[in-house]
Amino acid sequence: MSKGKHEFRMPTEAEWEYAARSGGKKERYAGGDDIDSVAWYEDNSGGSTHPVGKKAPNGLGIHDMSGNV
Repeated sequence: MSKGKHEFRMPTEAEWEYAARSGGKKERYAGGDDIDSVAWYEDNSGGSTHPVGKKAPNGLGIHDMSGNV
């Protein structure tokens, strides 16, 4: 979240919740109901992180809200 030129802040809990829920959509995971299409996790990650944007975004166009750690 930009505060100015090259300055950022962490989102508030409410802002993060809104983004993670795709703006209020009823989805099991941020971006859909199929975890494999929206998140990297233990069973599909190969034990490492991956570049942002390799999985489908949520309804707000944000990637990796369900997992990439």
